[in-house]
Amino acid sequence: MDQIVPDRRPRTASPTAAAPTVGAHAGAHGARGASKSWLGGALLTALLLGLIALSIRSVSGDLTFVLLGSVGLAVGAFHYLFPGSQFFTLALTNFIGVYACIFVFFLESNFHNIRPLTQAIAFVLPLAAFLGGAWWRAEDIRRIVMSRRLREGGHFDRIFLWMAPVWGIGALTFLVPGQDIDTQTVGAIFLLSMSAVAAIVALVARDIAIFLLDAGLLFEGFFQQSARLVLPAFAFLTFYSLCIILFGAIYTIMDRFMVEPNFVIEGVRRDLTFAEGIYFSIVTFATVGYGDIHPVSGPVRLICGIEIIMGVLLLLFGFSAIIGHARPTGRSDRSDPL
Repeated sequence: MDQIVPDRRPRTASPTAAAPTVGAHAGAHGARGASKSWLGGALLTALLLGLIALSIRSVSGDLTFVLLGSVGLAVGAFHYLFPGSQFFTLALTNFIGVYACIFVFFLESNFHNIRPLTQAIAFVLPLAAFLGGAWWRAEDIRRIVMSRRLREGGHFDRIFLWMAPVWGIGALTFLVPGQDIDTQTVGAIFLLSMSAVAAIVALVARDIAIFLLDAGLLFEGFFQQSARLVLPAFAFLTFYSLCIILFGAIYTIMDRFMVEPNFVIEGVRRDLTFAEGIYFSIVTFATVGYGDIHPVSGPVRLICGIEIIMGVLLLLFGFSAIIGHARPTGRSDRSDPL
């Protein structure tokens, strides 16, 4: 008698059951891509902030540590409030770098004699106000951040609306150096000015968040397009460097086989070395012309004119070809914010 053996093979998953798996895989892949993008951007931002920190050390050494600490605290706080908003926090970090440059400019111009502690407190006030305003409007800002789409316009007037009083306060501070005011009073004026800026920032934290979101998305789209430019840009630079070396060699050979030197180098008429020929070819091809090396004979001037024309034409056609290769006809990238 035949026995009936139960079928122990795994049943094929239904399409509805498989869909979450595929979606989860795509989501994990997208998360890894976003993480890599955020890591690269974070490294660039760390380099930028490191350069800023080194440059402002001459103004106040303590302010350097305040800058780096503020960036770490602000980015950490926003990752806690708005998880997954990598490009938003990246834009915020760069925004803090720009703010640090403007802060140091006004500090050097109008308040360079105040104490380091006053400088640090004044620097932190607008950042703390922005964090407080963001925490106050956390739910609204979280929806904006996680939407990952550009605004349809209409908020740029609000951006200029909150920037106008901030720049107005900065303009009024230029009246301070012309007055006979003691250092303690100048420090109090500086703290009062930064407190007013902090109050404005706290009130418009949502608008600043929208601005930073748009900047982050455009930044992301810029890097997506830049990745497609690597190969054509490399080909363009290869041909560009070939032309520069060719003309540099021609200048050096002409100086070697002609009776009189063809160039005046830093006020002295002498033969051109190969390194100087390459350097002169670069500045001529780019139509920069610093003037430290210039031709004095007719044949070399003719060659220089040909190189300038070739350089301009190569730049025009080269950029056109690179852009055309990056965005070919009939291809659209829906994930590209630009």
